[in-house]
Amino acid sequence: AQQKRPAADATATFNAHVRQGAYYLNQGSYEKALEEFDKALALNPSSAKAYNLSGLVHFRQKNYQAAESQFLNAVAADASFAPAYNNLGGVYAMQNQWSAAKKMLTKAISLSPDMASAHFSLGAVYFNLGQAEKGTACFAKGIALDPDYLEKNSTSLVGLSMGSVSLAEVHFAFAKLYASAGNIERTVEFLTKAKQAGFQDWQRIARETDFEKIRD
Repeated sequence: AQQKRPAADATATFNAHVRQGAYYLNQGSYEKALEEFDKALALNPSSAKAYNLSGLVHFRQKNYQAAESQFLNAVAADASFAPAYNNLGGVYAMQNQWSAAKKMLTKAISLSPDMASAHFSLGAVYFNLGQAEKGTACFAKGIALDPDYLEKNSTSLVGLSMGSVSLAEVHFAFAKLYASAGNIERTVEFLTKAKQAGFQDWQRIARETDFEKIRD
């Protein structure tokens, strides 16, 4: 028992640093968060979770090179750690590297099919690749997995960089999905967002069958 105590103590200290780092991350105290994650990784340099959280700090700071490095460290430590692939997809998308983003997000979904954020992010990537049908299908899957995801993440549109045309089309796609489900309130919400993003082809509401339930 005495021989096991040092390892147990180290694990407890590691977990404490991860928890404190996550707290600082959520508070926006990024330098303090990095200090905690560095301490955690000094105790356990093979922790995919700690690398991933450290990468998220850099991502929030828009230091995408450092973020990519830490997310890659995470998947090197654990090749089945889906959140890091998801976050790599975000890194590449923010730099308009759509093919690389698609590859990472697809990998994340293959490892964790119920990860709603990955489906939403992949949908946005497909729109930027000009593949609206595939993008809409990903959004539909994301909504099915987490109906409140967009409301909880309303400020970032899945956190991805998007041009105005893609952004307008994405909002219109969400309006179509909610219209097909008969949700008038959310349909109007996203039609309004589409208008604000420059959407102009309003005849599509009359043409497209998704709006039949609530067109009147």
